Amino acid sequence: MTAVPSPLEESPFRAGLVAVRRFWRPFVLMQGAAVLLVIAYRASAGVRDACAALVDLKREGGLAFSAVASAIAGVLLPEAATLATVPDERARPGRAGKLAFTTAFFLVNGAVVDLFYRLSAHVFGDSATPAVVAQKVAFDQFVFTPLWLSVIGSLFAWHKYGFRWAPTRADLTDGFYRRRLLPLLLPNWCFWIPMTAVIYALPVPLQFLLFVFALAAWSLIMVVIAAR
Repeated sequence: MTAVPSPLEESPFRAGLVAVRRFWRPFVLMQGAAVLLVIAYRASAGVRDACAALVDLKREGGLAFSAVASAIAGVLLPEAATLATVPDERARPGRAGKLAFTTAFFLVNGAVVDLFYRLSAHVFGDSATPAVVAQKVAFDQFVFTPLWLSVIGSLFAWHKYGFRWAPTRADLTDGFYRRRLLPLLLPNWCFWIPMTAVIYALPVPLQFLLFVFALAAWSLIMVVIAAR
């Protein structure tokens, strides 16, 4: 007699739940570090001066700075971690092409996120009151993130099938969101909802900079999850 899957096994969130249970400690560690950074910013003139220097650097670099910083956090650091932990990855066929595509994506992603933070400040205001922070987090995680995740999933599926439209369309219409994207939302929310609350508690010019550090941590955690 065939066993009937439990509701948890049937849920598209099951893989995400497994990841959260296994990796909640680094999630909490990174979130705690972000909170300490905000506390240090409020309490230390030296930390504020260092942040001001970074803000000036970002202001001078504009969206190009945001794009490059995102690529370093989302590609360079995880790539170094992958090669350090899984040396055989160096010889994997098609690795150079995948790396080039991922780098191009994160360059665009950095500019998109920077513009999104500017839009959020325009829509909800630039104060850091609990009400404003809550509105920004909700808009970020429950509107922007699912929409942008759909774009990301579609782009990476397109790349997976060699930029061929027919197999990509077949995959996207075969329960793609449930199979591929919903499992990512649970660990994403567990990490990024507290993290974005901390990000939006900072002045607007500093928000993208903390996002870059959070993205680097998130990307490194994703390397470990993928290896497992």
